[in-house]
Amino acid sequence: MNESIIQSGGGMYALAKKLFPICRSITGAGFRQSLKILDEAMGGGILKIHSIASGSKVFDWEVPAEWEINDAYIITPDGEKICDFKQNNLHVLNYSTGIDTELDLASLQEHLYSIEEIPDAIPYVTSYYKRRWGFCIKHEDRVKLKEGKYKVFIDAKHHENGVLNYADLLIPSTQETKDEILISTYLCHPSMANNELSGPVVAAFLAKWLLKLKERKYNYRFVFAPETIGSIVYLSKHLKHLQKYTKAGFALSCIGDDNAYSLIHTPSENTLADKVALHTLKEKNNFKEFSFLNRGGNERQFCAPLVNLPIVGVCRTRFGDYKEYHTSKDDLNFISEEGLQGSLKTMQEIIMNLEVNEIYQNTVFCEPNLGKRDLYHTINTSSTNSCIPISCNFLAYCDGKNDVLDIASKLNIQAYELKDLVEKLKFHGLIK
Repeated sequence: MNESIIQSGGGMYALAKKLFPICRSITGAGFRQSLKILDEAMGGGILKIHSIASGSKVFDWEVPAEWEINDAYIITPDGEKICDFKQNNLHVLNYSTGIDTELDLASLQEHLYSIEEIPDAIPYVTSYYKRRWGFCIKHEDRVKLKEGKYKVFIDAKHHENGVLNYADLLIPSTQETKDEILISTYLCHPSMANNELSGPVVAAFLAKWLLKLKERKYNYRFVFAPETIGSIVYLSKHLKHLQKYTKAGFALSCIGDDNAYSLIHTPSENTLADKVALHTLKEKNNFKEFSFLNRGGNERQFCAPLVNLPIVGVCRTRFGDYKEYHTSKDDLNFISEEGLQGSLKTMQEIIMNLEVNEIYQNTVFCEPNLGKRDLYHTINTSSTNSCIPISCNFLAYCDGKNDVLDIASKLNIQAYELKDLVEKLKFHGLIK
């Protein structure tokens, strides 16, 4: 399977570039448009797009009204247009109510958001569950505002009869099993590249790769949903099924930069997802692992106590750990073809490690005669005696308790690198 690794950095970056200008939120036309673009990138007719009505009860939550935004800006006392939504959609408080009025600077300041520590960045701010209006502005521009009358205009509406959209895809196993691997990512943020688009883009190309594999031990379920409320909606519809069949899962976020890989563990830290992700990522440069106390993405919902799915978070630089996070500086320059390519390859390695993983038991007493099966040298010299072949070491740990991941960790290699050896040992009837 390892020869099937796809490296598509350029294609993924081009997809991110196409999605970047779209104004997305947890509901609305921008989210639907983005899902359709993802589907087209995967070949068309791949994703199933679903909707749930605004006002629907989902556990302790209620699906919010659908948000529509067309334009927004501020006109200064000097007649200058600032905070122009059409120049940068981060300028508007996400989910803002509409407004068309004039007010003085002191009153306007109550509705402005900026970051003093990053004065040249537009912050990303949301207000999904309480109606208010507002603008986001660079702090260096905010401090230059003069006294006088300001015209504020936001052409936005909330549709109580709207919907929330999400999409999923189930890639079937080629074997007779209902066991699933879950890949989750969110698509609800507007123009931010790493925090938002890297996860869906990598997930889309991972699905394309899986669709081309001739053999798949597991079913693979992909979910593209708004963060938090989207995963809650999905769980409300599929919880019992997911609890019964999900063997491992990965929530992808902030996975397009060139920095260290990060793993956010499940609360127990001992699921198959924890194990395979740690095995795959721990040898990466500057790898960082975090407890569930440092959660931040949809792993929050999947690992909640009454849900308790084996889902870990996988990032490059973890959300919140880079200063560009949730600002206009998380742009297309912050991600790279190489970063996206490396993350796709890493997720492919995680999948391949899962696919090869089983618990094997030796079928013969003592060491088998590997020489007659061309799995061991047939001449003894000082050099051959000092080197124990990998086949012997692998068999030494096939005790019916260790799985391939355990043994690969002892041998300091990736589990999928043992695939050919496992097949040979099975062929000769030495393991079962």
